Amino acid sequence: MNNIKNQETIKPSSPTPLHLNRYNLSYMDYKSPNIHYSSVFLYKNYKKDDINRLKKSLSKCLTQYYPFAGRLPSASASQYIKCNDEGVVFLEACVDFPLQDLVLNRDPDETKIKKLVPNVGNESNRVLEVQVNHFSCGGVAVAVSLSHKVADGLTMAYFVNHWATVTRGGSPINPTFVSAPVRDDTTTTTTNVHQDDQPVMKKVPSKFKCTAKRFVISNSKLANLKNKINSMAAGMSPTPMNPSRVESLISLLFKSAVNAAATTKKAGSFQPSNLSLTLNMREKVGVSTVPLRYAVGNILNLAVARMDDSSEIELDKVINRLRKDRMEIDGAAVSRDVEELGEMFFKKRTGLRQDQSRRTYSCTSLCNLPIYKVDFGWGKPVRVILPTDNWNDSSYFIMMDAASGDGIEATVILKEEEMTLFQNDKEFLAFVQD
Repeated sequence: MNNIKNQETIKPSSPTPLHLNRYNLSYMDYKSPNIHYSSVFLYKNYKKDDINRLKKSLSKCLTQYYPFAGRLPSASASQYIKCNDEGVVFLEACVDFPLQDLVLNRDPDETKIKKLVPNVGNESNRVLEVQVNHFSCGGVAVAVSLSHKVADGLTMAYFVNHWATVTRGGSPINPTFVSAPVRDDTTTTTTNVHQDDQPVMKKVPSKFKCTAKRFVISNSKLANLKNKINSMAAGMSPTPMNPSRVESLISLLFKSAVNAAATTKKAGSFQPSNLSLTLNMREKVGVSTVPLRYAVGNILNLAVARMDDSSEIELDKVINRLRKDRMEIDGAAVSRDVEELGEMFFKKRTGLRQDQSRRTYSCTSLCNLPIYKVDFGWGKPVRVILPTDNWNDSSYFIMMDAASGDGIEATVILKEEEMTLFQNDKEFLAFVQD
C-alpha cells in the first residue's frame, strides 16, 4: 500500500484580485459532470529536495490559474467557482512497489495506479489536487487530478506543462479564461437558451462489468494500416484518402469492437452503432473576443459516424462518415461563440445517450498534446499513465502518443466478454505491437 507522509495546502503566491473572485463557468463546463480525471507522470530520477521547488512553482502558477485554487459552491451543479484562494491539496506518499512495474508493463495493475492519485470523490468541491509519490528505487510519480467542470484533456496538458516550465525557472504561456454570462443561480438555463431544461450531466456508471486493456501500435504499423485504407478507398475516389494516424486507428478499434459485440450476441446479430470522436474546437469557434488557443475549460464537440448495417463497418466508410460530420461541425462553429458551441455539444451528446436502439463507442484522442514534454527538471517522463477508474464505460477508446515516441498507445474499455474477443481479433492483431 502507499503511505501518505505529508499533506499541505498550496495557495497562490499572490492573492486573487477582488474583481476576479467569481469565475462563471461556461455552459459546457457547468453542464459537465464533476469528475476528477487524473494524469500520472513517471520519472526515474529526481532529488527529494526538488519537491519544495514543485510547491513554490505551483503556488506561482495558481496566480494565473486562479480558479484552480478556488472552490465550487456545490459539487454537482455549480454555475461558478469561488476564487477564494483556499488552495490546492498537495500530498506526498511513499510507494511499496518499484517504478519499473509501471514502466515495463504495457498493462500495469490498475490497483497500483489507483494508489498514485489523490482519492477525490465526485462530491468534492475542490478543483485541483496533486499527489507526489516516492518510490523506494529512487523514482517519482507526479499525479495531477482536475475536475472535468473546468478542464478537458488539452487544459490538463497545458497546465502541467506550464507548471513544469515554471519549476525549471521559465515563464509559462498565459492561459485564457472565457468570460461566461452571469446566470440566475435558481435556474439551470443560460440567458440565451430557451429549450434546455435538462439537469447537469452526471457520469452514469456502466451496468456491465468492464475491463480496460492498453495496446501499442507503432508508426510503421500505422503506416501499413493507412496504406490498407487507401487501397480500400481507391475505387471510390480519384484522390487518395490519406487518413491521419488517429483516423486510421480509431476506425480499426471501432470495427474490431463492433465485431466482438456482434459475436457475443446469441444470434451473432449486428446492433446499429455510432462512433463518437471528441474534437477540440478552440481554433474553430468563429465568434470570440479573446484568442482561444490556450483557453481553459471544455471547448469541445463530437464528430459522429452512424453505421446502420454490418456491411458499412469498413475502415474507409467509417472515416468518410466521421469526416463528413466533422466538416459540418466546423462550418457551424464559424458563426458560434463558446456558449452556443456548448449548446450544440450537449444537444448532440444527449441525443446519442437517449437513443437506446444504438450503441455508441466514444473516443478521446490526446495524441500530439505535449504530455511527454512535461519536464520538472528531471528530464521528460519515462511514461504517462491515465488511470481508467473514472472512465467507467463499456465502450470507450482513449488514445495518446506512445512513451517511446513510436506510435500510439490505445486504452480500450469494453465489456469483459467482448474484450476477450477483441484482443484476439486477427485484423486488429496484425497491427498491434508485441
